[in-house]
Amino acid sequence: MVNVDLHLHTTYSDGALTPDKLVELALKNNLGIIAITDHDCTDGIDEAMLASQGKNLTIIPGIELNTDTDEGEIHILGYFIDYKNKDLQKLLIECRNNRVERAKIMVENILAKNPKFTLEARVAAVY
Repeated sequence: MVNVDLHLHTTYSDGALTPDKLVELALKNNLGIIAITDHDCTDGIDEAMLASQGKNLTIIPGIELNTDTDEGEIHILGYFIDYKNKDLQKLLIECRNNRVERAKIMVENILAKNPKFTLEARVAAVY
């Protein structure tokens, strides 16, 4: 039996580990197959593949795409993708740019309601 994890994120999206450290952890936990499925990004796949060379670990190139529907947000996982495809990379750049624009609008809305809000003030309030 092979242990598998098909939904892993690296520091290229919201993961806590770099691709090479994620490979180390997968090996330590006796995983034989993992999929790198960062949000709207494939940048960690090559690093993970390089880190897994010569090791008993298969890396599946993947992606997690987010989309909004009338009912809410949907996360779509893709596996065995052609992660070097130029059209895909253009789409992913557009997705990331849209996310940045949404974040700017959120910050503008917060500032409109509370002009004294700053990231520093929020961090100080939390700690």
